[in-house]
Amino acid sequence: MGVLAAERIKLTSTKSPVWCTVLLVVFGLGIAALFSLALNASWRVFQDQLAEGKMQPADAPYAENSIAGLGITGLAQGMPGFGYLMVMILAALAVTSEYRFGTIKATFLAIPNRTTVLLTKAGLIAVAMGLLSLVLTFLGFFIFKAMVTHDAGTHLSLTNGDLRVFYAVPVFIVLIVFLAVGVGTLIRQSAGALSLLIVWPVILEPMVGAFGKIGHQIQVLLPFQNAGLFLGTVDEKSEYWHWGPWGGLIYFAAFVAVVFGAALFVVNKRDA
Repeated sequence: MGVLAAERIKLTSTKSPVWCTVLLVVFGLGIAALFSLALNASWRVFQDQLAEGKMQPADAPYAENSIAGLGITGLAQGMPGFGYLMVMILAALAVTSEYRFGTIKATFLAIPNRTTVLLTKAGLIAVAMGLLSLVLTFLGFFIFKAMVTHDAGTHLSLTNGDLRVFYAVPVFIVLIVFLAVGVGTLIRQSAGALSLLIVWPVILEPMVGAFGKIGHQIQVLLPFQNAGLFLGTVDEKSEYWHWGPWGGLIYFAAFVAVVFGAALFVVNKRDA
């Protein structure tokens, strides 16, 4: 309980977690509102083109439940997940800031079991951010339901629609917290850890898909692409996939476990 209380105090008494949380809420809800307006505009264009015979009813841009977490997860093409990036920044800074200011030495002196410290730190942040992302996903759904026109929003439903997004987003957030804490522990420096965590999913993985067939074959083996498969933000019907959404979750979870396991090993072997 002592280590849990200590980590809670650290998390709530510094500015970076507060600002990252605020930005997560802003992105999670603000993007939902903006995208609702974009969907309404798309629906008006669709109706005009339908009347002119340029589109078919099957082309209707209906809003689906999967867009409820848009502000957190983003889209596979052209729009990064600003919300989950804030979570990764928060989690990584929770470790790298301690190394920067030297407080990690005092922490390890007070609690010699470094594995317990790291697990408690990651677990506390994961639970907090997982619950917040769940709330924001539901709020995003209700924003879309309220703002999207009736016709475009007929597929938005908590009874008949696909409910994957409501459990997939929190699970994804929990995993990326452990990933970010692991990367922060391995690299120790804020700039290096944050650069890797942001550049990898936003630039490197999408860039691999630009190299034709070989690129697509490699891309389906990359961690964040598999997370996107579970979240539904990538094309699940692509011929390059070797497994489905749950396989993508297992693949991403295994990757996170390897990184976090390496962090536990290293933090117990080297000096603080």
